[in-house]
Order: sequence, then structure tokens, then C-alpha cells
Amino acid sequence: MDKGNTIKNLLQNSIAAYFAAIEIHNKPNITYRYETTTLLLINAWELILKAFIRKYVKSKDIFENNRHTIPFNKAVKYVNDYLNKKKANSFTAIKKNLCIIEEYRNKIVHFYHEPLEMLIFSLIARCALNYVEFVKEHFSRDIIVEQGLFIMPLGFKQPFRPEDFLSKKAIDNVSSKEGKNFIDNIVKVIEDLKEQNIEDPIVLPFNVYMENVKKITNSDILIALTSEDKADAKLAKVTKYKPVNDPGAQKVHLSDEEIINKYPLKYYDVWHICKEKIQGFKKNQDFNNIMKEIKKDPTLSYERKLDPKSERSLSQYFYSESVIDEIKKEYNQSNEHHTQT
Repeated sequence: MDKGNTIKNLLQNSIAAYFAAIEIHNKPNITYRYETTTLLLINAWELILKAFIRKYVKSKDIFENNRHTIPFNKAVKYVNDYLNKKKANSFTAIKKNLCIIEEYRNKIVHFYHEPLEMLIFSLIARCALNYVEFVKEHFSRDIIVEQGLFIMPLGFKQPFRPEDFLSKKAIDNVSSKEGKNFIDNIVKVIEDLKEQNIEDPIVLPFNVYMENVKKITNSDILIALTSEDKADAKLAKVTKYKPVNDPGAQKVHLSDEEIINKYPLKYYDVWHICKEKIQGFKKNQDFNNIMKEIKKDPTLSYERKLDPKSERSLSQYFYSESVIDEIKKEYNQSNEHHTQT
């Protein structure tokens, strides 16, 4: 079979396995729900990863010497190495999610009597969303729109008590060593990703509305607050911001770490990258004029004063990575203008 047909068949079979997993999971009364769903989801991912390798990773083959296809773990590694090389840690969280679900699938006999439904639901829900985004990005297929899959999440009972999951009662309810290790592994993976500054989650996040219990009218999850020594999870308020060129917008103070993450380039870095990427680039008056305008745009630059309390303090500018494209555009337009005149 030629390469094109192989990719096409792998893609079609993968999507079929994915929707079979969704159908099984959403049945109102079915035994082995999570056992079957995880099996089908891993199968869907294995096929789509092999299609990806066949399509993009020229240095790797999905067939081994015995003409059998490579195992799931090897397919994950090939794709992880390829995508993370193009963009650091772009596939890491997806890989961790898949590895944990595969661990559950392989050791499922040890978990039959363990209350792990919330964990597994959160893992496979994230896995399913990751799959849709992966297929859309790398195979230009929006399978949700194609299939008209807009399922209303109705139910008569929550599948778990969130307040139990966020306390030590969760680990206490798990009796087997394998079950405890499984939960510990998930926590460790989440902590490792956080230490690497990887924001992509491995589980499906929940929106939480916090207010006095007597005033609650509508919330996604009601959290029972407990003392710190009895809790396994901590809640932190996270405020996301987007730089805008609007003097009337709310002002925010950035920590050193936030500045570095959002504006990683210094003036020398900008000049050096422009020299490499812009044909015929010169550090001339045109460049200086462009940089002067860029310093006025908070979406592209950040002014950090050595003494924030002093108006006369010396300052240093930091720049976002998108500044290179802006300079390239303005620089080329300036050169075209000089050529015409």
C-alpha cells in the first residue's frame, strides 16, 4: 500500500475508534464503561500517531523488521521528539496524559474496586479534547463539525463528590498499593509539568464558583473548604492578562519571571535576530525609527524602570518574540519606499 493510502486508512480507522469511545462512554447504562473507553481512545491515538509519523517524520518508520507496526509507546516517543524539537514542550502534556491512561488500561485489573471514576473521567475528557485539536491541527479535519457532535451533558447525579476528591479522603478510600501509586503518579506528573512552566493540563479542568454556601445559586462545582493539613489540593486565583495598546486599560504589575516569559528579548537579541532573518538588514535610522515606535506599543515591548517610584529613573526595554515580524514588515516597507523615491 502506498504512503498516501496508508495515512488515509490510519486516519479513518483512528477517527472511527475515537467516536466509538465517545459513544460507549455516553451510554446511560453500560458496564465496563471506562475499561472500554480507555481501550478505544488509546487505539484511536495509536493510529493517529502512526499516521502523523508516516506523514511528517521522514526519519522514522511505523513498520519494524518483522513488518509489524511499532508499539504505542514508540509512536508516542517519535511524535513527542519531533514536535518538541519544533516547539519546546508542545506535546509534553499530551504525552503524559496518554501514558497515564495507558497505565490505567494495562493495570485495570487492580483498579476494579477502587473509586477512581473522577480521575479517569478527567483524564479521558482531556484526552478526547486533545485528540480533536491534534487532528484539526495536523490533518486539517474538524471532526466535531463533520460529525455534528454536539452532545448536551445531561445527568441526574454527579459521578463523584468533588469535595471528597480534594481531601485526604480520596487517597484513604483507595485500598490497593497499585491504586495509591496511580494517584501519586498523577500528582507527580502535574507537579513536574508545573516546575517546567508547562501550562497545558493533563486532566480536564473544572470552573469553580466560590461564595458563601447559603448564597449559591449556580456553580459548576461546590468546593468544601477544609484545613490545610487535611487537604491534598490547594486553590489559587489565576488572573490572565493580554497586553493592549490602550491607555485606559487596567494596569498590572509583572513579576520578573512574568516579564521574562512575555518579553524574553533584549535590544541586542532583537538586533542580532533581525540581522540573521532580514535580508539586507542594517542598523540604520530606519531601524531606530521602527524601534522608537515599538517602544510605544505594550503588546510588543515592556519598559522596566530601575526605580519604579521615580519618574527620572533609568529604564530598560524588553521585547516580545512577535516584535521580529513587526520589524521585518516595517523595515521592508521602508526599503520599498526608498527604492520608489
